[in-house]
Amino acid sequence: MNLLYFLTTIIFVNFCFALPRFSVQNGSSCIACHVNPTGSGLRNDYGSNIVSLEELPLERWLEKGNEDWDGYISDHLQVGGDFRLQGVQYNETDSTRKSVFFPMQADIYSYLKLNNNAGIFTKIGVKGSRKGSSSLSAEYWAFLSNLPQNAWIRVGRTLPNYGLRVDDHTSFIRGGNFSRTFLGLEKEGLIFGPYQDTPAILELGVPMFGGLQWTTSLSTGLVNNSEELNNLTTQFNYTGSNEHLTYMAGFNYMQEDNFNMLGVYGGVSYANFTWTFEVDQAENWIDGNTSLALYDELAWEVIQGVQLIGKYDFFDPKTNWQTGSISRYTFGAEIYPLNIMEIKLQVRMNRIDMDNVNTPDPEYLIQTHFWF
Repeated sequence: MNLLYFLTTIIFVNFCFALPRFSVQNGSSCIACHVNPTGSGLRNDYGSNIVSLEELPLERWLEKGNEDWDGYISDHLQVGGDFRLQGVQYNETDSTRKSVFFPMQADIYSYLKLNNNAGIFTKIGVKGSRKGSSSLSAEYWAFLSNLPQNAWIRVGRTLPNYGLRVDDHTSFIRGGNFSRTFLGLEKEGLIFGPYQDTPAILELGVPMFGGLQWTTSLSTGLVNNSEELNNLTTQFNYTGSNEHLTYMAGFNYMQEDNFNMLGVYGGVSYANFTWTFEVDQAENWIDGNTSLALYDELAWEVIQGVQLIGKYDFFDPKTNWQTGSISRYTFGAEIYPLNIMEIKLQVRMNRIDMDNVNTPDPEYLIQTHFWF
C-alpha cells in the first residue's frame, strides 16, 4: 500500500465542526459559543472563557497562559486555530493490519470585527484530493448582524447550514467512508465529505420566536460542483430547556437540480447524559435511487473532563435493494485534560449487509486535538 497516498487522502481532511451535543447540553444555538452563527471553527468569548476554560477540562492550565484568552490580539482582530493528530489501526487487506499516525487538521482562523454589526471571517487550512495531493483551502465570509427582526446575513464561501455539524467526517451523514476504507458499495455516505469544496453562498438567518431560528441560503453547486447558483438549503432549529431537560430539534431541506435531501435531527440532555440523532433521506444522490443515513450518539459525562461515547451510524445507498447497507458501532471516550486539549479513544466495528463480503475487524483510533 502506498503510505503517502493513504496519508494525503485521509489525513488532510479539511473539517472543523463543532460538537452538537454541547449545544444540546446548553439548550442554546451554536452562535452562543462560535463566531460562525451556524457553528464550528473560531470560538467567541463565551466558548473560550466559559465552556472551554470552565466546563470542559479536568483542570485548568492557567499558569501557562492568560485565563481570559479570547483570541483578540487587538480591539478588532481575533485569531484562533484547531490542530488534530490521529493514529488508527485498520484492515489493510482481509488478512493484514496496518497502523498509521498522521496530522489530521491544521486550520487557522481570523475574524476582523468592523463594528458591532459587521465582521469578516477567514479560515486557511489543508485538504486532500482523490488524486493523493494536498493543497491549501480557504473559507471566508462577511457577516452582517442586528438587521430588522434581529436577522443576519452571510456572504462569501462556506458550507450551507444543514444538519448536525459533527466533528467525525466519517459519519455517514457527513461524508462517510473514503479512499482505502471503502467497503464495496457504490457510495458510502452523503455529501459534505472530505473533498467537498466550499461553495459561494448568500445566507440569511432569522431568530423567529422563543428558541426557534430559521436559516436559508442560495449557493453554487455542492453535488455537481457547478458555479451556478442552483443549491437551495433551508433549516429550522429549535433549542430550549426546562427545570430538568435541555433539548434541540431541527428540520433540513436541500434542493439542487434533480437532487434533493431532507432530514430531521435533535437531542435531549438530562443530568450527565446527552443523546443526539439525525436522519437524512436523499433522492438521486445515486441516480434514480433513494439513499438513507442515520446517526445516533449517547454521551455520558462520568466526571467533568471525561465523557464516554456510544454511537450508531447506518447508511443504505439504495433503499429499494434488499442488500447493500453499512452499520457502524462506535464506543470510546473523550478526555479533556486541559482547557486547550482533547484526547479521543475509539473502537469502531462495521457490519456490512452484502453477499460474499467479509466483516472487517474492528478499527482502533486515538486522536489528540489542540485549539486556541
